[in-house]
Amino acid sequence: MSKGANKKKSNPISAWKNEKSEKTIAYEILAKKKPGIWTMLSNYIIQRQIELPLKIISVLILSYLINPTPRNPFSKFLFISYPVQQSPSDEILYVKGYWDIAYIVFWMLVFTFIREFSMQYLLKPFALWAGVKTKRKLTRFMEQGYIFIYCSISTSVGTYIMIQGPYRYFNTKHFWIDYPHFLITPLVKNYYLIQFGFWLQQIFVLLLQLEKPRKDFIEMVAHHIITCLLIGGSYLFNFTRVGNMVFITMDFSDIWLSFAKCLKYLAFPNIVTDMMFVFFMITWAYTRHYLYGIIVWSTYAESCLPELNKCIWDPLNGYWLTWWSKVLTGKNAEDTRSDTEDDDDNVMVENPLNTKKTN
Repeated sequence: MSKGANKKKSNPISAWKNEKSEKTIAYEILAKKKPGIWTMLSNYIIQRQIELPLKIISVLILSYLINPTPRNPFSKFLFISYPVQQSPSDEILYVKGYWDIAYIVFWMLVFTFIREFSMQYLLKPFALWAGVKTKRKLTRFMEQGYIFIYCSISTSVGTYIMIQGPYRYFNTKHFWIDYPHFLITPLVKNYYLIQFGFWLQQIFVLLLQLEKPRKDFIEMVAHHIITCLLIGGSYLFNFTRVGNMVFITMDFSDIWLSFAKCLKYLAFPNIVTDMMFVFFMITWAYTRHYLYGIIVWSTYAESCLPELNKCIWDPLNGYWLTWWSKVLTGKNAEDTRSDTEDDDDNVMVENPLNTKKTN
């Protein structure tokens, strides 16, 4: 028997598998040690949700205070832009412009700060005092409490704007009278852009996982993106009156949904939470189905009524469009009006420069 015959022969395939599995384990360990850029950014912001936006806000404010005039570009972050005043006695109104983006970004920073500050220093102490013990319920209570506070304020401001406007109490014809409404009051512009900033910030709350992802994560991200598209589109195309009514119908029911959830996390008796959820369902059906249905009906039935938005049939403009299209397509377009006017084609114009001077 040859030397080493009793030794177990090595299997190259199993050795390769063992080597591969060891490499896989090494890669997994390395991946855990070095997270991706997005994860690192998310963790960095999560740990500094109060400190980071507060620093940026402070820099913007100090930069404005160096030269506190409208010419200072940093004023665009702190105040709404594009005022219009036709005469000294008229009210100052506002139009839209690119600097509105700066104001929206500023409020995204503000909401990042307000959200974490209110959760950690207002809602969390209250929840602990009320007897919330588990971490999950505490986190959910803080998140829903923040939504309850925001929707309560936004609904109140939106309702005040509605009462002050001509479309008060769902007088939907005034959505379209004198449309487009290029000029808006400072309160409406502030309200609209701040709402825009809130919903954009909510997208980053989900994407950066400032709020723990839930089962409907993708649906919520899609919902927030569509909401922002609708807000931006209605603002850009001067549908702010319709948009304000939509804000009210959506935010009002969210107040009671968040409040009902907060009562549940605070361990209120089931009869109390059940009654609150029933009340929420009533408000949901009334605002999001009945009132919102009125808005949809007005958009379909009233938006094109001639007596409201002065829609007129103007065939003359259609004729001129056809005439100019001939020029663009290279066809010969003649001014046929001269055929019926004075026939001066054969009359020569006397040029004084070519006339000989006579004594």
